Amino acid sequence: MPSTEKLPSGRYRGLYRDADGNKKRVPGTFARKSDAKEAAVDFESKAKRKAAAEKGTLSARTTWGEWWETFNADRTYASGHGINQAGYVKNHVMPKWQDVPLNGIKHTGENGVQPWIDSLVRKGFSAAYVRNIARVFTSSINAAVKAGVLDASPCAGLELPRTNKGTKPHVSRSHRDKVAPKMNPRYRDAVDFGLATGLRPGELAGLHAHRVDLDEGVLVVADVFVERLKQIRAYPKDGDWRAVPLTRQAVDIIGRQLDGRKLDTGCGVPHMDGSTCTGALVWLNLQGGVLRPDLLSLHLRRAASGANVAPVSGYGVRRGFATQTVSGGADVFTVKSIMGHADLDELAGYVQQTAEARAKLFSALGQRPGLRAIEGMGRRGTDRGTDRGTDRDNQAPPDAPSESVTDAS
Repeated sequence: MPSTEKLPSGRYRGLYRDADGNKKRVPGTFARKSDAKEAAVDFESKAKRKAAAEKGTLSARTTWGEWWETFNADRTYASGHGINQAGYVKNHVMPKWQDVPLNGIKHTGENGVQPWIDSLVRKGFSAAYVRNIARVFTSSINAAVKAGVLDASPCAGLELPRTNKGTKPHVSRSHRDKVAPKMNPRYRDAVDFGLATGLRPGELAGLHAHRVDLDEGVLVVADVFVERLKQIRAYPKDGDWRAVPLTRQAVDIIGRQLDGRKLDTGCGVPHMDGSTCTGALVWLNLQGGVLRPDLLSLHLRRAASGANVAPVSGYGVRRGFATQTVSGGADVFTVKSIMGHADLDELAGYVQQTAEARAKLFSALGQRPGLRAIEGMGRRGTDRGTDRGTDRDNQAPPDAPSESVTDAS
């Protein structure tokens, strides 16, 4: 039974028993005895729910909010994606479902999931944003089914808004050559290095010098800078370290970045695992701090504005690597492995259609490309352009079909 104890300081601590009957202390202390008792009751209830969930005996009358606490109890957020998920729950899921019993959640009706999804769409949220919210909620319901709390999921058969899977901005060779003169040499090197390795922006920012073997021409992707937390995580998105081969250009770039620097004084960024870092980061900003992903994207956009070309983010560099390697005939399984993708479908989302790829297609068909429009000009012959893809802000190729059918990884 929950209880309290008075401390020599005059404050109170809550006491409770876990599912095995072991006496536990509530973290922290309280000025009032009633607050300590309330906290103890809450902790004991959570402990019992967690034990019941593990045994498959948790009641279906458990509210969604209580289930979320149980389902999410041992989770720590070690990525920007996880932090975003917590935001979806706080801002959209909890206000609707916190006090609703799990067995009271239906597919349609007053407590229907489908009407809730439809209401989010009507509020003007993007299709991708609504799908992200739905994904978090659905995963919690599926976990309740798996744990035996629910017999079936009310989320089955949900109709979600469709996202546009058309061409995404990427840094092509032409784009790189146009923006390069507008960039600081260090940031230009970072772009060129990304185009040569395909690293995620956070992986590039978190790359330590001791992970690079210039003699063997290879680096190991192990450390990631998590921008939202301002910390280094000791594993990439897919959870596995991976080796990335280095071109001669990439080796030369790293040599320039490390030349004359002390490499054994630590990176100065907290590591999530609590370890003391003694290595140096390869990439620094002009003030000596981390070359954060958002900072690199900022300089890319500024350079694009100065060069009068479409803006591209740091992830556009990663797409550029995928597009150039695959379009150039590289083995797709090797590219997948280098980029840390789980499968070829994930890689396909990064490979963008190029003029060279279309030329190869026409050649395979024994055809010549159509010449109805000059690049950068619409059929009406104006600078502005009137066709899909001719507008400088539109990254789709001129002949791309309109589609109505997203993480970067």
